[in-house]
Amino acid sequence: MEMNMTEIKLDNYVVTPRYIRSDYHSGKITIPERNLWLWLRVCGSPYGIATVSMETLAKEAFNQPVQKNYINKILISLKSKRYIWYSDRSGRRGSFEVHMGDWILPSKQIKTLNGYFADAGVIGEDLLETLGNAEVETKLVDLSQSFNDEKGIDNTKANIEKILSQVRGYDNDKDKEKNNDKDSLQSPSLKKEDYNFSTFRENSYEEMRCKEIARKIEDKNVAYCIGIYRKYGLNVLEKALGEFNDSGGWDKDNPPAFFNSLVQLEIKSL
Repeated sequence: MEMNMTEIKLDNYVVTPRYIRSDYHSGKITIPERNLWLWLRVCGSPYGIATVSMETLAKEAFNQPVQKNYINKILISLKSKRYIWYSDRSGRRGSFEVHMGDWILPSKQIKTLNGYFADAGVIGEDLLETLGNAEVETKLVDLSQSFNDEKGIDNTKANIEKILSQVRGYDNDKDKEKNNDKDSLQSPSLKKEDYNFSTFRENSYEEMRCKEIARKIEDKNVAYCIGIYRKYGLNVLEKALGEFNDSGGWDKDNPPAFFNSLVQLEIKSL
């Protein structure tokens, strides 16, 4: 007997980790925390991001409407326990993004929240298995030392070009650029065009998010955001983007330079 198999669109389903149940039974989370967390996961996109507001959560998350300050209290608790992550919302209103970890991405990789917390390690290192990616990692480790040496805030175009040139590994001298493109980098994966929007291949959710942020700030490629993420984590970029949005960054004379100044402020606060 033949069975008719219907192709299932996995993006219509949400995978729930079994440890939610065990964490509840062990007392790590309360019933309200569990219920709100599950609701946030149901609201999540294929990339583990729920775009919500205090008002909608207060109306929809529980059997009866609750106060917004009650929702805020639960969210803060879930974030402190690292079940979710969202940008600091002090004095802000409206919708915002909540990130969930242990989330199966369309690429079949698992998104975690480690990179969103300042004291955690870099995400996805175990997923970077190809030689090209290993060389990219080595290049960015070298780059991180230059970030440590930066003093104060420098939002000039020259500073951005300095950072980008170190990521790309090319000489900004236009008279030498063509020759340097041929032999300045040994690995094809490090050629500067690999950081272009059209050719950059993200290997994790975090790298995909770097690409999205680079587009939002109207940068010319992904190199700067990738360099910052590798050294300081995604949280720095997300916080800077929040400030960028609130400050009308697109109206500035040089949005990428303005974004860089916000990033430098976040780095200094670490």
